[in-house]
Amino acid sequence: MAMVGSVTPESRVDERGVIRLTLPADLRFRDVAVRLVAEACRMIVRPRAPQSSAVASATTSSTQLDLSDRFSAEMVSAVSEIFNNIAIHGYADRPAGDIAIEMTVARDHLAIEICDHGAAFDLSQVPKPELDKLPEGGMGIHIAKACVDELAYTPGPPNVWRMTKYTNGSQRQKRSRAQTQ
Repeated sequence: MAMVGSVTPESRVDERGVIRLTLPADLRFRDVAVRLVAEACRMIVRPRAPQSSAVASATTSSTQLDLSDRFSAEMVSAVSEIFNNIAIHGYADRPAGDIAIEMTVARDHLAIEICDHGAAFDLSQVPKPELDKLPEGGMGIHIAKACVDELAYTPGPPNVWRMTKYTNGSQRQKRSRAQTQ
């Protein structure tokens, strides 16, 4: 692993399909997180046949970020917005810290947990955006909510964001019906 400043980026995948990545809470590293999320989405939406060797798999991998499907585009947008908020607001008046991302790749959904030790906040105090004024900022959390099926925040330390997106609306519809009964 290459050293970046005094922080070592770390990425691991376990046997259950859980991917873990720890990055500096710095906007320069957002694209690394976004690429990993895009690849996790691809694993769900367009799974590849198992390769006979790691070399064959490496040679078929694309360097292009493919967000041509709605699932991938929305999940990447949600993670990007939360990463931005943590890097910009969470660590604004604090020493540099890390953002830990854990992704669980399943056949029909992607669940992502993002943890940080930046400043906590009260999610209920985030004002609703005035869309008729097209605000320059203050839209990140609202964009993230609109892009995923489930979004939860637990202030810390550590602060924990949990988001889940399903490949179709079936899980969301089942939960909605169960909650109204």
